[in-house]
Amino acid sequence: MHILLALAVLAVCGYKWAIITIVGLYSTLLLPPKPVLWGALLRSWVFQTWREYFSFSYLFDETLDPKKTYIFAEFPHGVFPMGPLLGATECQRMFPGFHIYGLAANVVFSVPFWRHFIAWLGSVPATTAHFKRALKRGSVAVIVGGIAEMYLVDPKKERIMVKDRKGFVRVAVEEGPDGGIVPVFHFGNSRVLDFGPRALQGLSRQLRAALGFLYGTAYLPLPRKRPIFMVCGRAIPVRRTAKDDPEFEAVVDETHKRVCDELQRMYDTHKAEYGWQDRPLVIH
Repeated sequence: MHILLALAVLAVCGYKWAIITIVGLYSTLLLPPKPVLWGALLRSWVFQTWREYFSFSYLFDETLDPKKTYIFAEFPHGVFPMGPLLGATECQRMFPGFHIYGLAANVVFSVPFWRHFIAWLGSVPATTAHFKRALKRGSVAVIVGGIAEMYLVDPKKERIMVKDRKGFVRVAVEEGPDGGIVPVFHFGNSRVLDFGPRALQGLSRQLRAALGFLYGTAYLPLPRKRPIFMVCGRAIPVRRTAKDDPEFEAVVDETHKRVCDELQRMYDTHKAEYGWQDRPLVIH
C-alpha cells in the first residue's frame, strides 16, 4: 500500500512514468487470479532471500500423512502474515506430496498485482464457498485471526483472536477432512512490524480492510530482522456432522475447544526454544 500511495502522489505531481506504472498495475485487475501453486516462483531466489532474512525455520509435533486432507489453522496474523507467507513459499519442501491452498481476505483480491501474487501461492478468497471448494482439491491453510489481530500486537505478550472464530471449525465439521485440523503458530511473526493508528480499528473491522500504516525498522515500512519459527501442532480429529444434525453445534464447540487447548499446549511447549519463556499467550 505504501508503494501504491507513493505512485499515486507522483502521478498527481505529473510524473509520466508513475502514471504509466499505475495504469499498468490496475490493468491487472482485468485478469482473473487463478490459484496455481506456482512451484518455480516458490523456489526462486527472491523467497530464498526472504527466508534467510527472517532465519525461517519449522518444526512438526507429529508426522502428517500426505494422503489425507487437513485444515491448517495459522496464528498469529500479526500486522502482516509474514510467517504464513514464508510457510507458503516453503510448503512444497515441508509438505511433499501435499496440495495446500490458502484463504486470503476478499479485499486483498482488489489490490492490483498483489491479487495475482497471492494466487500464485495458491490462495483463494476467504469465503465459505471457496473454502469448501478448495478443501475438495486438497488441504487448506487459514489465518484465523485475520485483520482483527493487527490491533492485538503487544510488546509484552502474544495475543490471538480465536475464541469467537468458529467459522473454520464449522466448515471442518461439515466437510470432515480425514486429517483433521492442525494448529500452526509462527513465533516471531507479531514482532516484525507494528501498525497504527489504533483509532481506525473499529472502522477497519467494519470495512474488513486494514486502514493505517505499518512500520518496522526506523519507523519505515521495512520489517525488523527477527527469526520466524513455525510450529505445526498435533492434528485435532474432526467428526463429520451434518449441519442439520441436532449435535452439530455441540461437535463444533467441542472441536473448537480442542483446537484452543492444543494451541496453548504447543505454545507453552515451544516458547522457550524461541526465547519467549517470559512471554505468555493470551487467547481472545
